[in-house]
Amino acid sequence: MSSAMLIGTLAVPADRTEPPDFDRGRQLLEQTDDVSQFSFDEPMDEIHDLMPDLDPAVEVVDEHGQPILRYAKQAGAAIIDRLEEALASSQTSFLVVAGYEIYFSAGRSWGGAPTDAADAMWNADKLPEPVLLAMGFIPDYSKPLARKNGSSGHVTDTDVVDAIALGLGTKSEWSGADELTWIAEVVGAVRAEPGSPTPAEYLRDFTEAHEFDPTNSNFLTQYVGKEADADDDQE
Repeated sequence: MSSAMLIGTLAVPADRTEPPDFDRGRQLLEQTDDVSQFSFDEPMDEIHDLMPDLDPAVEVVDEHGQPILRYAKQAGAAIIDRLEEALASSQTSFLVVAGYEIYFSAGRSWGGAPTDAADAMWNADKLPEPVLLAMGFIPDYSKPLARKNGSSGHVTDTDVVDAIALGLGTKSEWSGADELTWIAEVVGAVRAEPGSPTPAEYLRDFTEAHEFDPTNSNFLTQYVGKEADADDDQE
């Protein structure tokens, strides 16, 4: 029997200081009065799967095949319960990438404990987006945190590149040293701000901070100034 590895993910901003607020999500779910906010693909099957104790004969969808709000909300509550349990379990790990703390779990497609946690994350997408946001989750982290989700307190590497591209691209003339000053300040949002240490010190600090020597990169080494090597020779 063949199988595939399945991975479930869910993200929060990495600078969020509070854990996911599941109780807040439950409160907002109870206040939801628009069934179209739920994202069930096959509402009848999915709602029954989420509520195995429900009588299979109970009609959970209307004559148009749309979920009945009462049952959609009950299924949503089950999703939140399972998600809270999954994120607190040893089946779930997390990593921090580009301003996101991403929870993930995986398992084989034929089932098993880790797949249960992954299922809980996939099912989160069926909840109304305001409920996910109320709990602290980011519904779509396919784009940078600050630009995509309106966060004013966190800047990503991509945001900095965008800022520099716009700062230069929307001007017909560049003004030399003035441009270098503001570019250095923008870079300072995500890296040590250039300008204070000597070139050699900056290269050394960069290498130590990132555990990576940029002179070993075919791309980055062309941007490392010759003064860094010259300063090293003088030390």
